[in-house]
Amino acid sequence: MSEKESIAVSVIIPVHNAAGYISDTLSTVLSQTLNDIEIIIVNDCSDDNTLEIVSALAETDSRIRVINNTTNLGGGGSRNIGLDAATGEYVIFLDDDDYVDNMMLERMYARASDIQADVVICRSQSFDPALQVYAPMPWSVRQELLPDLKFFSSQDIPSDFFRTFVWWPWDKLLRRQFITSHQLRFQEIRTTNDLFFVCAFMLMANRISVLNETLISHTINRSESLSATRAESHRCAVEALVALKAFICQQGMMEHRLRDYKNYVVVFLEWHLNTISGPAFHPFYQQVKEFVVALDAKSDDFYDEFIAAAHHRITTLSAEEYLFSLKDRVLKELEFFQARSSALQQEVETLTHSFAGQKDENAILHNQLHEIEERVTEQEQNIRQLTEALLNKSDFG
Repeated sequence: MSEKESIAVSVIIPVHNAAGYISDTLSTVLSQTLNDIEIIIVNDCSDDNTLEIVSALAETDSRIRVINNTTNLGGGGSRNIGLDAATGEYVIFLDDDDYVDNMMLERMYARASDIQADVVICRSQSFDPALQVYAPMPWSVRQELLPDLKFFSSQDIPSDFFRTFVWWPWDKLLRRQFITSHQLRFQEIRTTNDLFFVCAFMLMANRISVLNETLISHTINRSESLSATRAESHRCAVEALVALKAFICQQGMMEHRLRDYKNYVVVFLEWHLNTISGPAFHPFYQQVKEFVVALDAKSDDFYDEFIAAAHHRITTLSAEEYLFSLKDRVLKELEFFQARSSALQQEVETLTHSFAGQKDENAILHNQLHEIEERVTEQEQNIRQLTEALLNKSDFG
């Protein structure tokens, strides 16, 4: 086996101004139980001391390689740089604030090797650093849409393919040769640069396998993250969808996946509309509206009433009307959750009183049981005394 082939997994991590947490991220990667790994850190023009931190770690661990971009390329371009430098049989792209289970790569690589998978996907959870709260992310893999098979291809998912997974790369172990043979590259756009790459890979993959183990924690709600500043690059979402549509057409898949694509576009873009604020909203809304109208979707194209309702809102309302509609929906959801919270509180109080009553009842039963035990003990003593008396009588009889 050559030196290049001896690397099982290349871990590619673009970093930018991550001095506050990159050491924690790398400690979880360096503690992997899979030994044959390389860690490629692409420093994308950090202006804090991120480069000094990762360079110092590289001096102490030969598995780490640091690439220092001379110009700012963003996440997509930096991942491409890391991919070009990778030598592993498989690659995984992590964010600089992800935290991985120490057996993540061993478990995923074992599955990949066992069935010669093109991609292995694990379960994930979110981590909010401000609240120090972990939460499951069941929607990252929609089990109900998957075939009951150890491995499958996109063709085995008959409908709603684009909502089966989330198109980020950090929960997916990808065969590197498959990437290079299909000349796949991340889009070099500020945000949403992973959607096209991951989705195109998954559409073409012949052996997809899901490992139902939560092996990675993805950090959310970090104020300085790109996802938290999408208003500065709101057009990237549409650019990614345009590239995806062109790829689907090029691969001759559009006839089979057109309905899936329409549903995904509506859901994906409404999520962006609902999470972008400020002056970027109005121009982005107009762009989204034109894009969704151009889908030429009919009412029976949608998989459920919620997507149909979202399509109706986007295609018929002005930006101002949409904002009022969003406010109304948020208020209704708030009322629902407040009512639900009140009902749950009442249920808790009822259970508390019931438990207190149960405790009193248990105390009474305990006392009664104690009295019965005392009477039983007394009767046993009486029986022993009578038995002894009878035996004594028989001795003198």
